[in-house]
Amino acid sequence: MSGSQARQARADRRRSFLRLAALVARRDYLRTVRRRGFIVGTAVLPLAIAGLLGLSVVFAPGFEEQAAAPPEMALVNESGLQLVIPAGYQVRQYEQAEAREQLRDGRLREYYIIPADYPSNRAVLRAVAASRGPGLEDVQRRSTQQQALAVVLRATLLERQEIPPDVATGLLEPFLIDDTTVDGEGAPAPSFNAGFMLPYAFTFLFVMSIFITSGYLLQSVTEEKENRVVEILLSSVPPLPLMTGKIVGLGAAGLTQVAIWVATALLALPLLGQRFPDLAAFEIRPLVIALAMVFFVLGYLTYGAIFAAIGALAPGAREAQQYSGFFGFFAVIPLIFAGVFLTDPASPIVVALAIIPLTAPAAMLQILALTFEPPWPLVVASLASLGVFAVLAAVAAARVFRATLLLYGARPSLRGVVGAITARG
Repeated sequence: MSGSQARQARADRRRSFLRLAALVARRDYLRTVRRRGFIVGTAVLPLAIAGLLGLSVVFAPGFEEQAAAPPEMALVNESGLQLVIPAGYQVRQYEQAEAREQLRDGRLREYYIIPADYPSNRAVLRAVAASRGPGLEDVQRRSTQQQALAVVLRATLLERQEIPPDVATGLLEPFLIDDTTVDGEGAPAPSFNAGFMLPYAFTFLFVMSIFITSGYLLQSVTEEKENRVVEILLSSVPPLPLMTGKIVGLGAAGLTQVAIWVATALLALPLLGQRFPDLAAFEIRPLVIALAMVFFVLGYLTYGAIFAAIGALAPGAREAQQYSGFFGFFAVIPLIFAGVFLTDPASPIVVALAIIPLTAPAAMLQILALTFEPPWPLVVASLASLGVFAVLAAVAAARVFRATLLLYGARPSLRGVVGAITARG
């Protein structure tokens, strides 16, 4: 065979490989996106956001005004001091009997008693209903009330000492903070909810999408193996283009799901920001989205290849789920170390998790969400590590897929698996 004929034969094999892989990818993509579970799972996030917006309109029509409203507090003043209520604070003063009656009737949740010998006795009592313990809402409300009570009593003591009002104001509020950029322009104030919770929700969303998409691949392989549909497929499609098509088709289904979720989040953030001011300060940068998609693709290829091999190795669906759970644990390890990512992004633990291929996707998504400027050396090192491992995992999975897919009800030996990976079996 001449050189031109050999090149033509290789080109024909490549075209045949791509054509068969494309057919399998199209078949698996359409089968997946038409499933009821896929449609319901994809619609969960948009419906949840729509429900949150609807609830905020129905139950919190004046949320912005409520967020800016002064704290309300009930006081029983037995000290004889004339309380000074700063502007913006809502304090209602009661007689002891009246406050006790309203507390019993449920019209008050708690009230505070300033003792008669205040300020020599600083033990302020808080009367609460004894029928139930405090919930999260009670704890938050009482914390706000205590801060307001401290301001009221400080203002009262300053007034008692005849401190001028402007000096008293400066003592009560010694500074006000305005955020600015390096160019001197105004910047939104940072929010704990926007700066901490949403980045981790973003990371959790992508980690879950990797699991879901890889789960589709595992389910497809195990179902077709148990139903012996794979025998029919292998009569027309060789193992390598079959597995390649499955990974590409189901990966495209996962990307479709993630794209819908991300688009929904981007569209919903401005609307949610109008109802919840903390969210207005949160911004998803295009660079972060692009890098996140790269890590998602590489993460999916890594776990998809591993799950495809597990589907071929496992004798049944139950065993396949058990085996995949072991590898799936590695993906959530970075979320377990979320505190380290928040407090010390340069920690050796963070760097190690960003380099190790099985933990790199979730680790780098956290780093990208928490840092304003991506740490490019770590990003490049993580991409290189994850990319090389994804290629090696895909090659190894293809060999295992080819060698063990037609084994029914039997577990291949470790020597047989190693032999398949190293192309000796």
